[in-house]
Amino acid sequence: MEPARVEVGAVLRWAHDDRPFRVLACDSGVAMYDTWWPHVGNWGLANLDEVKKRRVNYYVVTTSTVAEKATFVRSEPLTEAEISLHRPDLPFAVAQCQVLSWPGEAPESAEASARGWRSAGCPEAGALGASQVYLLPFGPRGGQRAGVRVKADNGTSFSWAELVWKASAVQAPFVRAGGSAQGVGIYRSGLNRGIPAYYLWGSQSLLHDQIASHAHRAGTD
Repeated sequence: MEPARVEVGAVLRWAHDDRPFRVLACDSGVAMYDTWWPHVGNWGLANLDEVKKRRVNYYVVTTSTVAEKATFVRSEPLTEAEISLHRPDLPFAVAQCQVLSWPGEAPESAEASARGWRSAGCPEAGALGASQVYLLPFGPRGGQRAGVRVKADNGTSFSWAELVWKASAVQAPFVRAGGSAQGVGIYRSGLNRGIPAYYLWGSQSLLHDQIASHAHRAGTD
């Protein structure tokens, strides 16, 4: 079989697992994927009508891990219906900042949020091209809470400032001193009732936090 090619629609296989997996989205060095379900003889997310009725968390892995440890099997491009649902064009990470923390009270407006962001020297991000998304806050101990649907004011897309502002309002009720996340960040988790879902966390994604934690433990063993 060919060396791994990490791209949307690629079907790959881990060396330790006979079940293939299929890349649904790929951005910022992260691949989000679906897996084969042998008991139904299809991909786990193949039934799009059912997927639209529930919450879905994609499997996530760094593209470097895929390139190193997986083998390319074939290409199975996403159908138009799958592209419309999974939105591989959307970014994995949005509006990351190391020096800010989620506030206990949201700013009064997107403009106020943007001023605070810029004054802290945080990098600005591009627009998120979706008319609505679910934002999933985290609790004081790090556990994920129920998602909140937010809609873009212009009906088509969120500016980074608008999304950070609305995310701050969603997260504010759960902010406690000494919280588990360091910094601010918004990351793609999957879908909620067919709508793109993003979880709120720190300046690194949960995936990258796990990688850093494993590296630290390996270095101290």
